[in-house]
Amino acid sequence: MGKPKITYLVLVTALFMFFLSFFQKSDNNAHCVYLSKNSDFYQVIKKDGSYEITVPFWIVSKIPLFLGKIQAGEYLIEYHETAFSVIIKILKNRSVTRKITIPEGYTSKRIVEKLNDNKNLTGTISEIPEEASLFPSTYFYKKGESKKSIIKKMQNKMKQVIEELFVDKDDAFIKNTIILASIVEKETSIDHERPLVASVFKNRLKFNMRLQSDPTVVYAVSNRYGILNRQLLRSDWKFESPYNTYKVKGLPPSAICAPSYKSIMAVLSEISTDYLYFVASSDQKHHVFSKEYNTHVNNINYLKYSRNK
Repeated sequence: MGKPKITYLVLVTALFMFFLSFFQKSDNNAHCVYLSKNSDFYQVIKKDGSYEITVPFWIVSKIPLFLGKIQAGEYLIEYHETAFSVIIKILKNRSVTRKITIPEGYTSKRIVEKLNDNKNLTGTISEIPEEASLFPSTYFYKKGESKKSIIKKMQNKMKQVIEELFVDKDDAFIKNTIILASIVEKETSIDHERPLVASVFKNRLKFNMRLQSDPTVVYAVSNRYGILNRQLLRSDWKFESPYNTYKVKGLPPSAICAPSYKSIMAVLSEISTDYLYFVASSDQKHHVFSKEYNTHVNNINYLKYSRNK
């Protein structure tokens, strides 16, 4: 008569241990596990090693009702998080959302380079999108998402901004505004100066003067990459390129980077000045604007003297 009691006790103990295993806690520090589309959910958890008893995960992986709810994605396992919590998280597809920030003023080449270097995105971007067709911002994605999908999000965002800001404007006006905004973007990052810088270039265009913008030369000399690993030289001003605004009058044929919303708004601003020149201050924290060339030369000489003191 004693044996059935022992068998019952063993069974109860086994069931207790089984359900208890659902509430065992991870011994590892917070980290992520990634379930690809065709990965074995149980094997991924087992290989991760966060839980000594993996029976609950094995059972979930064998029940068709649950298995159909397990989706590919990256899942965070917190320090001391229970197995039950992780299972619920995965069944409810509470995967980790990552983000990538594309800085304002990046060229399309640099944007593509940044995306191709991202190991959490899949695929490769081989073609460089049109300059300024990608809007600089922060974009959210899931691990395993394609790099091309981020490009698409950026293109859609740029179209959205254009639709918002350019109501009833023709394509030529939009193109010229974006080109000028891209130059403003590279000339200053000081918000209150953007409309002033824009006014300088508008005035120079009005008087048929060359824009003489250093960032356009950098864009040309760097083969549209947008940055140099050296200082810009006076000899670079002679570089043959339709983007070199020291040699060519008018706007360059396309934008030289992805302009920010603020730079686009600065160009659209009705703020008007008589300024035709500006130069960076000695501390590089602002610009000094002037109407006359002689004043501009004096400003340059004074700032050079200040830097050398």
